[in-house]
Amino acid sequence: MRIGCDLVYLPRVKERIAEAVLTDKERLDMASRPEGKRLEFLAGRFAAKEAVMKAYGVGMKGMLFTEIEVSYDAHGAPYATYKGQRIAISISHDGDYAYAVAIIG
Repeated sequence: MRIGCDLVYLPRVKERIAEAVLTDKERLDMASRPEGKRLEFLAGRFAAKEAVMKAYGVGMKGMLFTEIEVSYDAHGAPYATYKGQRIAISISHDGDYAYAVAIIG
């Protein structure tokens, strides 16, 4: 089993990074959110994808953010998919921070 985690400070996140970080589906999901919640959404996805990269042990050198997609199961719980592999994740927000954990295996 491998675990990765990441913490993102929301004021450092800029909406312009969405193109590099989010898949087409995730960008549509972000656009459907109230304007005041979009950066929070983006920061959560960024943290989740960084956590997945850390769990794989490659950081940003071995994967592209857009190769990882965050979706929701039937109960509304988030999970990530990378090259067909489903990865357990948890995303949390508190004030100016977004935090995510990924568990592989």
